[in-house]
Amino acid sequence: MRLDFNVLWVDDQPNAVNAQIERIKIQMENEGFSFRPTQCKSLTEVEALIAEDVFQDEVDLILVDWDLGGGVHGQDVISKVRQVAQYKDVVFYSAQTPAAELRKLAFDEALEGIYCASREGLVDEVLGVFESLVKKVLDLDHTRGIVMGATSDIDYLVNTCLAMAHTKLNDDGKVKFIDEALRRISDKVKNVTKQGEKIKNDPSVDALFKAHMLFTSDDRLRMLATILEMETFEAHADAKVTIKSYRDDVVPVRNRLGHMVLAPEGKPQAIETMEGKQVSLEEMRNLRKLILGLREDFRNLADALNT
Repeated sequence: MRLDFNVLWVDDQPNAVNAQIERIKIQMENEGFSFRPTQCKSLTEVEALIAEDVFQDEVDLILVDWDLGGGVHGQDVISKVRQVAQYKDVVFYSAQTPAAELRKLAFDEALEGIYCASREGLVDEVLGVFESLVKKVLDLDHTRGIVMGATSDIDYLVNTCLAMAHTKLNDDGKVKFIDEALRRISDKVKNVTKQGEKIKNDPSVDALFKAHMLFTSDDRLRMLATILEMETFEAHADAKVTIKSYRDDVVPVRNRLGHMVLAPEGKPQAIETMEGKQVSLEEMRNLRKLILGLREDFRNLADALNT
């Protein structure tokens, strides 16, 4: 699972569910996840989307209205979806037809894995399914995967920001840009050389583990902060706060998670640091929320640099 909770939402009147979308979005953000609905108005649109294998893998939940207009009903869409995505959870809902009748329609079509709800109860049904799915991914391995995936997104955005910043500079600025990168690499080479000499003089496994690669993701973050101090990027200087928050509040936790091991005899939802301190689910929720906000900030910076 990712920080993004992707939903394929089928309703011929998409504006009619705007209020539900907003309520679901707020509740999921409170849990540290981003609600991302892709709306379709017809069976044709659904077929175009579910024909892509990669999309099938990204959808976490499918919502289908009963009355789709033109004599097309939700069970027809669900039947088509089931031909491609057999095991995706589906919420079948209607503003007019009772949930009990929707269940009968699904049963008559031999459709399994279907949750049924009225439009009024739709939000609670979706959040219930979401909560059930999230509870399955609160162990260390899944938590680590979620954090690593989201921070990889941010690493990519940092690279994008650096590339965009380079295109904005004049020739002198581009030379300074590359010189700054080479300076950092040169410093790192000297440091690696020193580390190599130390390891030779006092060889140990711990010393080997402390050796690092050149121009790491942290080097790129620091370089981006330096670049934003240039007059050319004065309008984006506030983004340095985002970079600092990410380096100070996310990267250390990400690194600790990367080096934790799930004890076979441990509780499935228990997360412990290498020092044996248990990390609460609330702390992990707050970390997800922080990463969500920072990821959006980096996206905004990349978009701003691209204009």
